[in-house]
Amino acid sequence: MRRTIAEPDRTLPDSVGLEEFMRRVEADPLPLADRYRLVAAARVLLEELYVHLPLKRAMHATDPVQRLRLLERRLAPLSELQFHAELTDVFRGLRDLHTGYQLPDPYRGHVATLGFLVERYADPDGTPHHVVSKIDPSLVHAGFDVGAELEAWNGVPIERAIERNAAAQAGSNLDARLARGLESLTLRPLRTGPPPDEHRVLLAYRTAGGRRRETRVPWRVRAVERHAGRAQDPVPTLATSLGIDVGSEAARQVKRALFAPPQARRSAARALRSVLHYRTVRVRGRSYGYLRIYSFNVSGARPFAEQVARIAAGAPAGGLIVDIRGNPGGHVPAAESALQVLSPHPVTPVSFSLSTTRAALALARANPGFRVWTHSIRAAVETGEVYSQAFPLTDPEAVTAGLARHTGPKVLVTDALSYSAADIFAAGFQDNGLGPVLGTARRTGAGGANVWTHELLRVWLPEILGELPRGAGFRVALRRATRARGNVDVPLEDLGVEADELHRLTERDVTGHNQDLLAAAAALLA
Repeated sequence: MRRTIAEPDRTLPDSVGLEEFMRRVEADPLPLADRYRLVAAARVLLEELYVHLPLKRAMHATDPVQRLRLLERRLAPLSELQFHAELTDVFRGLRDLHTGYQLPDPYRGHVATLGFLVERYADPDGTPHHVVSKIDPSLVHAGFDVGAELEAWNGVPIERAIERNAAAQAGSNLDARLARGLESLTLRPLRTGPPPDEHRVLLAYRTAGGRRRETRVPWRVRAVERHAGRAQDPVPTLATSLGIDVGSEAARQVKRALFAPPQARRSAARALRSVLHYRTVRVRGRSYGYLRIYSFNVSGARPFAEQVARIAAGAPAGGLIVDIRGNPGGHVPAAESALQVLSPHPVTPVSFSLSTTRAALALARANPGFRVWTHSIRAAVETGEVYSQAFPLTDPEAVTAGLARHTGPKVLVTDALSYSAADIFAAGFQDNGLGPVLGTARRTGAGGANVWTHELLRVWLPEILGELPRGAGFRVALRRATRARGNVDVPLEDLGVEADELHRLTERDVTGHNQDLLAAAAALLA
């Protein structure tokens, strides 16, 4: 028999209750005319600039343009939340975390959180376990702490609750959807999707001592980052070389604010010390370097490459373990320059191509940086090609000129949440033969594109794209990424990077310090 424990008296710091937050939203709904503007803008983006539209129609049997036409006809009776949910769902059906609707103020820059994280491991016989891996001290009570094992979520067995949540995620493959279904149990970026339906969650759990209990935990809303008192987007809106899942980057920054050691929280979220962590580990009597890259969301490629080069230069002779699990991507040149300093020979980067639509041609003609794609887009009228020629986005050798190269053995650790620029990094690591890829899932998150915002596209296409209301936005996969060398022209989108070796997380990995994962990586180096 389970004993029910009341909600903790203390609340999550720097947050407001979901009920209070929603009262603010409902007090000032989005006018009907603004909804029409948003749907019209979405149609232009998907029909004219979304590079993966043919792939998504074929692979996921979806027709987002027709869905938008129908939504436009049915707007009037929808409530505020129904409208945001419908428009979000059109994009979710694409299974593309690069391409989505971004909700307006006051959702912008906010994340709903329960204040703890859940991770999964399996016994040798395959029995799954879902345990609290991190928790804010204000929520610890009655054995609900790190190591507590969840058994039910709002009365639903935990495994089934995660499956249901995963079905609502936009991951490109099953591993990615399940990983995001698990993470979004307790973290929901409000910029990329409507808030949770429930205001609090009823949890059935087993304490570390084996006692069965129940507790209620309320959803809280907090800003990802504030500037001049206003919540900010976690990713620049006018950057041209990004490949990133914005929702996961927002979640990363909130996890860092809630769970990182106090000294680690002092630096800015995009500072090098916030996205890179290095230490030396000993496994079976040998020393290895362990470099964790949490994100490529940095301001510049050269400083990032310099820091990676300094770290790699100090790695033990036994080898370097590079871990990009949970990395949502970021600055593509930073990812590719880091790859170059980890390689003793010149690396071949991934290539990028555009769709061959009229809007893509207008962009290529207007923007000097896109001129290289102009000829093949124009020729598509005769050739019938769906995509333009593919060219590299960056020159990693030029960015890293003069920096030391790491010549020792190395292994890359990935998971299903390694996305976008992290996909590109993993593909380059594998295609250029830097070492084996050890995955805790069979494939990476499978995001293969350079993403642009509606705001940035308006700079170059003002006659096609108009201003959006109340800080609402869209992000769209503009240039698709294809791999190099032995995988030349293979797209990253929906396919990701398949691991050379698979390691399923164990209890010691989740509740300890990744001991078994590090041992598996060290075995590959040895």
